[in-house]
Amino acid sequence: MKYRVKTRPFLPGKLLISLAVLVGTVVPRARAFEFEYWPKAIVTIPLHEHWQVGVEEWLSFSDNARRFKDTQTDLTLTYLGLADWLSVGGGYKRIFAKDGDDWLTEDRPYANLTVKTKVRGFGLVDRSRFEYRMPEDEEQSWRYRNRLNVLSPVTFTSLKIQPYTATEVFYSFDGEGFSQQRLYGGAFIPLHKNVRLELFYLWKLDKCDDEWHDTNVLGSWVYFQF
Repeated sequence: MKYRVKTRPFLPGKLLISLAVLVGTVVPRARAFEFEYWPKAIVTIPLHEHWQVGVEEWLSFSDNARRFKDTQTDLTLTYLGLADWLSVGGGYKRIFAKDGDDWLTEDRPYANLTVKTKVRGFGLVDRSRFEYRMPEDEEQSWRYRNRLNVLSPVTFTSLKIQPYTATEVFYSFDGEGFSQQRLYGGAFIPLHKNVRLELFYLWKLDKCDDEWHDTNVLGSWVYFQF
């Protein structure tokens, strides 16, 4: 179930306000409203020297995880040799979305630029992505995405759970402008030396006909590092 929200998307400069909103709304929203569920598996394999290849498989389910919505497969190549704080790369995404009894596809080649730093112990990871969207039977267009992750400087319990929050904005170059905003709150949990689990709640805003609609999302992503 989606709800109309007559507001403007949050911008990265409003991160602190976004964090306060997240803390105050995550529990009641998760309990009171319907949600989507997004599981994903990410496998990263190092190549020669500073290169690495990644494969991602993402599923999404709506209607309180009862209805399959789509599947997304990514293949990425990343170069880490420019600087410790900088990585660049590119990838290709293929999406299969269920529309009634039909399956619709969308292809998305993209380029990534990721910057990492620390401020007073907090880890900051800012990823910029330019993607070219090629949906089936629709016009093709460019879109820019920027995701800023803020990682806790401390971990909790013997499991070394690391909380984080993130905000991501989407800007479409087809005349729509800012078209989506995501606000994350979650934690990373090491399961093994090369395996990490990410659990999160996501509040997603989508722009449709000049109105904003929100969606609650629960996610579990598993990272395998070889």
